[in-house]
Amino acid sequence: MTNREIFSLGPRLALCAGLLRPGRAVADIGTDHGYLPIWLIKTGAVQKAIASDINPGPLDAARRHGEMYGVGDRLRLVLCDGLRGIGPEDAEDIVIAGMGGELILRMISGAAWLKFPGKRMVLQPMSAVDKLRAGLWQMGFAIIEELAAQEGGKVYSAFSAEYRGELGDMDSIYPYMGRLKPGTAEVEAYAGKVLRGLRNSLLGAEHNGLQDEAERLRRMIGGIEREYLRQGEAHG
Repeated sequence: MTNREIFSLGPRLALCAGLLRPGRAVADIGTDHGYLPIWLIKTGAVQKAIASDINPGPLDAARRHGEMYGVGDRLRLVLCDGLRGIGPEDAEDIVIAGMGGELILRMISGAAWLKFPGKRMVLQPMSAVDKLRAGLWQMGFAIIEELAAQEGGKVYSAFSAEYRGELGDMDSIYPYMGRLKPGTAEVEAYAGKVLRGLRNSLLGAEHNGLQDEAERLRRMIGGIEREYLRQGEAHG
């Protein structure tokens, strides 16, 4: 066993780390070499963690890295599909990062114990983020905090969420921007990405004569521009 100095997390995983509650037992689903749970244990943010993955390759790498950084005895490795090998007794904070939003939503819908008091999720979707936010809302999961970061020329969001029960009506912009707060370069870049997608959808709706959908998209675009972009850059 070695005990070398810990590495730095990239901006995307650092977002997830910053959203976790200190000292809580963590499970990292789809761990990809175990970097996040190893970093959390090594820095003292948590005492122990689970690294799970559907494939043995990443878990083998996580085992090697855990030993390399002297935390192997506090890192539990679980070979399973999504949350199927993880239960309420295993973790309080559950991280699912680097997957598509629809896959994340399916995982969550199949694990009823995520609604238990004290359970919290930290999610970092790579696609279909609007579907994930809307689906969580419909299931009674509220986003507590959301942040954005840029890495490798791309912009990502990550957010913490927990079960709150019936949430009522959802704001129309919520699926697209969640709980992101305007005022930072990262959030503005994220809004720009969302707007590019909505403008492409608007062009498609107009081309196909879908007037109601086109009007809905125009309202959405206008609302995001007003709230998240600096004046004069709305059409940049």
